[in-house]
Amino acid sequence: MLEFLLFALLGIFVGIVFGLVPGLHPNFLILLTPLLFSVSAAPQNLICFVVAMAVSNAIVDFLPSILFGAPEEGTELSVNPGHRMLLEGRGYQAVKLAVTGGLLAVAVLAVLFPVIIIVFPLIYGFLQPALFFLLLGISLYMILTEEGAKKLLSGVCFLFAGVIGLSLQRLPLDSTVMLFPVLSGMFGASVLAMQFRKRGIIIGKQKPEEYISRRLIKRSVIFGSLGGIFSGLLPGVGTSQVASLATVDKNEKSFLLTLGALATSNIIISVISLWLIGKTRSGAAVIIDNFLSLSLPDVFLVLFVALFAGAVSALAALRLAKVFLHIIEKINYVIVSKIVFIAVFAMVIVFTGVYGLLLFAVCASLGIFAYLSKIKMSVMMAVLLVPTIIFYYPF
Repeated sequence: MLEFLLFALLGIFVGIVFGLVPGLHPNFLILLTPLLFSVSAAPQNLICFVVAMAVSNAIVDFLPSILFGAPEEGTELSVNPGHRMLLEGRGYQAVKLAVTGGLLAVAVLAVLFPVIIIVFPLIYGFLQPALFFLLLGISLYMILTEEGAKKLLSGVCFLFAGVIGLSLQRLPLDSTVMLFPVLSGMFGASVLAMQFRKRGIIIGKQKPEEYISRRLIKRSVIFGSLGGIFSGLLPGVGTSQVASLATVDKNEKSFLLTLGALATSNIIISVISLWLIGKTRSGAAVIIDNFLSLSLPDVFLVLFVALFAGAVSALAALRLAKVFLHIIEKINYVIVSKIVFIAVFAMVIVFTGVYGLLLFAVCASLGIFAYLSKIKMSVMMAVLLVPTIIFYYPF
């Protein structure tokens, strides 16, 4: 038991570090699994490490996304509402909402586990023949829910993002880092660049947290958790695409709670899917699948480690948020935006080279277009949806 705890704590530490630095995705650890496994005397130690790392990373990922506008996959859509709350002096509450949603989602999944065992494989089998039409319907919903003339702009943005997605496999880029210039450009650099136009932004002292009803929290977390389960059933559909569908109370607080719940529930479901349907839905699941076949006791261990990692990383994320906010309150946020932009720009070059830099520039341009057009940024997730839709084309 002590050995499990030590591996879980190590995973939490690595997940937090990777979560704070844009570009350092946990999928990089796939390359290190032979070393990790040689250190571990039991496969269950690997489960503890990987699950703890993935859950803590999903929770801490919201810090750079909300406070600095540098998202990872799964936190892209938190940039706009989180950034807006930050500039209004409610940055800490924005982080707290996302972190709270993530932590509570683990508890919800633990409670729903007996139902998931029965229902998940049945729904998966039912949905498989209709995946093309289901994914197409989600895409049309994203476009047609825009107001008036924005539908056309949204459609254009969706089309261009889809073309980018189809071209990715033709670029000489490592698949483990390929999405970094794409998501950083579309959802991070575009938002940061818009801040450059302003002479000066002072974040100032954080305002008292606004009241949030228990009903809103419960609704958001439950629907976010169910959305995470749903996204685990659909290939190519991640938390960002499902977030706008799962948010029942259309406001930024509900959205951040829902997105936080989606992120962690999706990670856990991706691992449990190995046992339920034999499918890998994340880098963490791939690592585990390479070394062992999950059994029911292993799945209970996954849930226990997820609860432990969620609690520890949530406390760490809130503490780190206070530290970062204390720093950025003292300087002009435009300067912070420029520093982060340059840092992301440099990491794109280091991780992906010239091709990644060109991809970053194209995606940032598309993100700026969406931002200035005032359409939903989620439409750019066509970069993942369109290739998946074409893959499942039945005719």
